[in-house]
Amino acid sequence: MTEEQSITKWENGQSFPDIQNLIQLSEIFKVSIDRLVKENDICTISLFYEHKYPMQDIRIFLVRAKNNTYITDENEIMPSQPGSHDFRYEDGDYLYMDTYLGGQKFIGGERVWIRNHAVWAMNYYGESLDENFDIIFLKEALSHVSVSMPFRGPEFYQKGDYMYQCQVQGDFECFSGEERIYCRQKKVYACMFHGGTIL
Repeated sequence: MTEEQSITKWENGQSFPDIQNLIQLSEIFKVSIDRLVKENDICTISLFYEHKYPMQDIRIFLVRAKNNTYITDENEIMPSQPGSHDFRYEDGDYLYMDTYLGGQKFIGGERVWIRNHAVWAMNYYGESLDENFDIIFLKEALSHVSVSMPFRGPEFYQKGDYMYQCQVQGDFECFSGEERIYCRQKKVYACMFHGGTIL
């Protein structure tokens, strides 16, 4: 059987390559083996998306944008809706916006555009649960956002009586999670979030 015939059979789902070839393909296309052998076109979409909009560049921009908006109270713009708080950050072809409503209970969303094309978004809803909630500690925890986990804050952060935790399921392309703050082991804040890439 020729190599082209083998590839055609793989593409049509009639057979799968041996594990060594799967490993090589996984490394070449930088996707998991699971994604390579799924029966839908998620892999194809992901590869197209990665080629057009490099994920690592989006992640790096997202971290920079977060650290130049809500966390530091910079780049707040006129409200886009009654009662909203809006933040905007631009760098070259990249645009980030964060809009939220509320106070003790709040809801909002973050979005990223490249050349006016929406490429990533996240929605969130949360509330402070106790008078001991400290917004300064939350912003300090959020300032430790990383390129590897650019959603909210780090998995764990602690200072004095306060402890921040963030758990995420999924990956940058499709995720959900929850962040919590404890003061002397009592939960004083919780926020749920979800989002991913946009095609």
